[in-house]
Amino acid sequence: MASVTRHQSEAERRAQILRAARAVFIEFGYLAARVEDVAKRAHLSKGAVYFYFDSKRAIFDAIVEEEHAITVSFLEQADRDSRPAEIKLIDLGKKYLDYFAGLKSPPRFFLLMSEMAIRDESIRKRVNGIHGRFVERIAAVVKQGMDDGSFAVYDPLAVAQMMKAIIDGLAGQSAVGARPDVERLTSDGIRLLLFGLLPGRP
Repeated sequence: MASVTRHQSEAERRAQILRAARAVFIEFGYLAARVEDVAKRAHLSKGAVYFYFDSKRAIFDAIVEEEHAITVSFLEQADRDSRPAEIKLIDLGKKYLDYFAGLKSPPRFFLLMSEMAIRDESIRKRVNGIHGRFVERIAAVVKQGMDDGSFAVYDPLAVAQMMKAIIDGLAGQSAVGARPDVERLTSDGIRLLLFGLLPGRP
């Protein structure tokens, strides 16, 4: 075990620590968790953990960024996508649904992060900043569709905030074990978002 660990790259060692920390924070809560607990779960010394992260907060912040990295990448792909806005939104919806449905374990850190954002102003600002970037990027896709006439004209930010709320709801449901029904949501769920509840729509 020691020789394998000793030859890990820096990126692999950081990932090892963050995996352990995520599990510890979920099990004990952020406030009760200690760096010693993270080190023990990672099979490392406390000094080794401090070599990569100078505090428990730094570890927590790194997990927050890691938690959003994959889903942010979906939006970055949409930024580079030259297809019509309607196709991009459908594609984004499917990616998020597949992501939440395909996780090996429930994303419980999402709920912990939300709880800590209520208690801690600096975490709240960090989480709200990430939320704001999400909304701005989704709003850009929505505005593209409005500008080219494929979407009805609404306030793009209002639409984006509603869509982000749905994404957060899926994450919260997944965190407590209620995985999304991908087949239903990728058909009628996405159609509802695009066409609404009023009769006479496709």
